Amino acid sequence: MACWKVVGGADKGGILVRQGQALASPATDERLATDSVVEELQLAGDRLNYQLVKGTGPQTGWVSIRISGKDLLVKTDLPSAPKDVEVAAILSTEHAAMSSPAPLKPSQSAELEASSGEGVVESVDDPASGNGISSAAPCAALESQDSRPGCEAQVTELGNVEFADEEDDAAEAPSAPEPETPPAEVPLPAAEQSAEIRVGSQVEIRGLKSKPELNGRRAVVALYDEAAGRFEVKLEGPMADDRVRCKPENLLLVIARQSTKKLEGDANFKEGRLDQAVACYTQALQEDAKGDVELAATIHSNLAATYAKKQDHVKALEEANQAIKIRPRWAKGHSRRGLSLLSLGREAEAQASYIQAVKGDPVTESYLAGLGQATEKMVKTMGLADRQAEAEKRKSQGNDALKAGDLSLAIALYTVAIAAIRPACDTASNLKQSAAVYSSNRSAAFAKLKHWQFSYGDAQEAIRLNPSWYKAHLRSACAVLGQGHAEHAYRTYLQAADLPNGYQEAMKECHHALWAIPRLESPLAQKRLNRFDEGKNRPKGSCRIFAISDVHIDHGSVVLGWAENISDTEFKNDILIVAGDLGDTFNAIKRGLMIFKKKFRRVFYVPGNHDMWIRPNTDDSTKRKFKDSIDKLLAMLEMCDKIGAEMMPAEVMQDVYLVPMLSWWSCTFCEGDPVPDGVRYDSFCKWPMGEEGAHKYFLQWNDHFVRRIKQNQAERGRTGDVITFSHFLPTSDLPCGGAPVKASGCLQLEEQIQAVGAPLHIFGHTHMNFSYATRGVTYQQHSLMGPEYGLASRQTFLKVHDGDLKVNARNHNVY
Repeated sequence: MACWKVVGGADKGGILVRQGQALASPATDERLATDSVVEELQLAGDRLNYQLVKGTGPQTGWVSIRISGKDLLVKTDLPSAPKDVEVAAILSTEHAAMSSPAPLKPSQSAELEASSGEGVVESVDDPASGNGISSAAPCAALESQDSRPGCEAQVTELGNVEFADEEDDAAEAPSAPEPETPPAEVPLPAAEQSAEIRVGSQVEIRGLKSKPELNGRRAVVALYDEAAGRFEVKLEGPMADDRVRCKPENLLLVIARQSTKKLEGDANFKEGRLDQAVACYTQALQEDAKGDVELAATIHSNLAATYAKKQDHVKALEEANQAIKIRPRWAKGHSRRGLSLLSLGREAEAQASYIQAVKGDPVTESYLAGLGQATEKMVKTMGLADRQAEAEKRKSQGNDALKAGDLSLAIALYTVAIAAIRPACDTASNLKQSAAVYSSNRSAAFAKLKHWQFSYGDAQEAIRLNPSWYKAHLRSACAVLGQGHAEHAYRTYLQAADLPNGYQEAMKECHHALWAIPRLESPLAQKRLNRFDEGKNRPKGSCRIFAISDVHIDHGSVVLGWAENISDTEFKNDILIVAGDLGDTFNAIKRGLMIFKKKFRRVFYVPGNHDMWIRPNTDDSTKRKFKDSIDKLLAMLEMCDKIGAEMMPAEVMQDVYLVPMLSWWSCTFCEGDPVPDGVRYDSFCKWPMGEEGAHKYFLQWNDHFVRRIKQNQAERGRTGDVITFSHFLPTSDLPCGGAPVKASGCLQLEEQIQAVGAPLHIFGHTHMNFSYATRGVTYQQHSLMGPEYGLASRQTFLKVHDGDLKVNARNHNVY
């Protein structure tokens, strides 16, 4: 049957799943995460009945493949093979186990019991794909942040990821676990090199001298650099995106031989004809797998799955052992063995096998879930004190493994600690902090592997256990940032800074998120930038563009009355530029933009210095409690999203561009004395990067806008009509009036204006309405307020485009 990949629901944490085909049937508690892969069981029109193959969400259910013409799922191939990685022989036959990344629900836990029959069998394997045809083993789903799944490619620079060790830095050293010596590996036969290595091929690294530790590792070819004559391959293993470049002679193509009998066995397994499946697999093993260890290992693994489903766990164990003998590094083989041992009541051996599986692949949920079951069975007869001692011992060992860089082992050991006390921590309040530490540490290990969704799930569990512990919030922020959501990460860091003992570490780490925001690479920023092309097909001259600045709508009822009495019909098809200082508070800015949005079709806005204030004894400081001016800026962006105002550039008509330029002043604007003078300008603002760093922050933000406009211009071979606007002055040629020079402008703005070829720039701040042309740009201010914060003599808009660009812009009556 076909497989489908979830492509919708990124902004909602996945897509909605219902229990039945009808749209009125009950919805499940969980959503099906974006980037999950499912197998088609039945397709009825646009309704798909699926079985989960890869990802998180309900194991089965009904989903819509498209809504209103927008695809929610698309057909895809089966997901890539299980990872074959070096398995360190650090095991304990006494204790070691794993649980799933988030606590199992009671129903899931029951289904994983060895006596549960068919529910314990994961799937059968295909040597080419490495994944099962069905995925019957239930496993715990990670909690997923809204719009978080599937963003692993959005990786930004992270700070140091520390582990949490609350009490005992000098804890008891871990006892040396008894190693389980794997059987000697059967060498792989020489691959048939007549086939060509290409992008997507599975290969094995051989004869690499620069990094000999990679020899024997498997990888998938990601790209070919023709100039260098090298392939870039993505290593299979626990690291989310671990790549290396190799010469062709250092890569051995892995060719999976197909077997008709094996495929028949797969079909019989799926349909529940287990005896026929055994017969087909046995025949395939005898006739097709001779000399092909890859296929032989796969068939032995499938036989193990089939016997397990038949409840014949002795034979299942024999087949799993055969698969491991052939491929000692194969995580799936060890998981088969662990399942059989667990079903036979041999919990210590089962957990040792599951440790091997997780060492190879720490993010396959069925391995984690089975390992957690083995641990819980082992500690079932222990008293609470012994459980706690065991958990602390494994945490200490996990810390050592994390320090040594053995991240998969660290994940295993932290999960042992979690599983040892999990049943008791919700009722024994004194254990909650310990459980939070274990989850937090495992979150750190997942973060180092760049498996952000797993890291986030553990961080959220730590927060659930102790909401006031700052370290748990730092873990959450790190995971969210790793998925590319810089805005959410920054606010999470600020939240951690407010918690006891959290300020210093949170403020140190938050700068990674702070400086990721103006790169505009987050899904939220990209969604806003997607409005860029919204008007590109509108004919030039189909609407007019007006400008105004320094409205200060909260400076008396006269100003508010002026705004509300603007004609309701005159500007319905037009665009308004608001060049900052709309109001002193968030509510005032929102009120002003909502009024303008009712009057104009589109409203573009940049904040001024008053807009960035956080005044004491206002809602900004008492109710909304903005932590700093960036926090307020992010809130203004969200508010603009909701009401339809815009702070990003756009092609509003064909070849007509509006480019908002965020800005802040710098003392270097005063070229005669370009150093701070000790005066605290705009003292109601709070900048995490410092007052003299704020202008650099916004210049970086604008760089993205400049590149976008220049790209369009280069593709079309023409500049078009470009109107830029900022609040602060871009050149010292402009008079500042009564405003302090050192807090009035930013000289680097002029470079960005020149870069996009704008002949007209609108600015504000000084409340001086005039026009001045220099170096090919006309700078125009049109402030509603006069120098003394009274209404200007003429309360009009400035018309800057009407059929063509109006460099010599004219006033236009608002009524």
